[in-house]
Amino acid sequence: MQRKSDRFKRNYVFMMLEGAFFMGGLGFFSSSTVIPVFIDMMTHSKQMVGLTITLGSFLMVFSRIVIGPFVPHIRNHARFSTLIMFLCRPLTLIPAIFLFTGQDAIALFSLILSYSILWASDGLLVPPWSEVLANTVDEDWHGRLLGTQMLLGGMASIGAGALINVFLRTPALDMRIAFGWIFLLGGLLLTLSCFMMAFTENSEQPYQTGKVDWIGYYKKLPRYFSVEKDVTRVMFLQLILMFSSMCMPFIILFASESLGITGGRSANLILLQLIGVPIGGWLWGQVCDRLGCVTGLKLAAGNFVLVGLLPLLALMIGGNPMFVLISVMFLGGISGGVWTCYYLYTVQAARPESRSICLVLSSIVTLPGTFASYIAGFISDTIGYVPLFISCSVIALLGLAFSFSIRQVGAVVQERAKADQEQKVPETV
Repeated sequence: MQRKSDRFKRNYVFMMLEGAFFMGGLGFFSSSTVIPVFIDMMTHSKQMVGLTITLGSFLMVFSRIVIGPFVPHIRNHARFSTLIMFLCRPLTLIPAIFLFTGQDAIALFSLILSYSILWASDGLLVPPWSEVLANTVDEDWHGRLLGTQMLLGGMASIGAGALINVFLRTPALDMRIAFGWIFLLGGLLLTLSCFMMAFTENSEQPYQTGKVDWIGYYKKLPRYFSVEKDVTRVMFLQLILMFSSMCMPFIILFASESLGITGGRSANLILLQLIGVPIGGWLWGQVCDRLGCVTGLKLAAGNFVLVGLLPLLALMIGGNPMFVLISVMFLGGISGGVWTCYYLYTVQAARPESRSICLVLSSIVTLPGTFASYIAGFISDTIGYVPLFISCSVIALLGLAFSFSIRQVGAVVQERAKADQEQKVPETV
């Protein structure tokens, strides 16, 4: 049987580069470090930090739900993905322009707007991009492709962290201009990712013609909860872990406000978290390919337990808790690639004909989780950081327990193949 890599020889490389530039650009717009620090500097509002991150998450999930009925009608998934990228990702260059010209209020507004559009477009891209991945890249290379994306992109994120480190260590430097350079470099990397996607090839697959049946599409979605029971379990695990990780954007603010970690040491923590991103990208891809997605999900849940508990430990230690903070920031960086486990489980365990539908259904299930960051900001502003970290730790423990109910991809596929084979065999009298 001919391997997909023999026919689509360049897709692995260019999809890997597209993701690498995208992940690298995201490092300059990190929701765990850069965005919280910038918005808190401009507004001094934790709720605004949470609201901005929530808005991006909500639009990403909502747009994935909206695109669902159209995916079967898209003739060329690769070209469609490229078009959406070119229309949306270069907009991230705009905040830098206003920061350089001293228009702070407009810069803040344009950042929130471009950040929201960036994630809304990502939601539109996931289902068609997934079809290109599934149809043109060999299954045993999926984890490595995503892992390499995050590894290379994470190296660019380290560059963002290094710049922030320099800026925070140089009080004489205008921080607004500094953030202008950060957003400019991030926008350039995101724009380069569009060009990489333009070189990918599309697989000839059957597609639907005629009018899009919106009502019919959404009416049939609930039945996939029973058709794809194993994938459904992963959806609910993802929702649980989304709430368990809602404290992550606020760890750096907690370190500064509650533990007195400021200036250069705060910059070092930001840099350390960004260093964890490429390591996490490589780690989760390798775990999924070599040990299976289920093992990755269990490790991810355990990781979130530590992310919730370690800040509490740092508070209890007092004095100089830098070692504990270093650990939690590093684990926070690693957890940025956990989405690989959810995504690959869905792509590999779902039936080919229901793959894009499961991605849309996953968005519906996890939609409440998009409000987690705002909830975390509200908790931080009103009752403090300690209740936030306690809540996240308890939720993560529930997720860890639930992860043991997830079955291995191989078992799911074999059971389905056996059932399909039995249906083909005519009953004997």
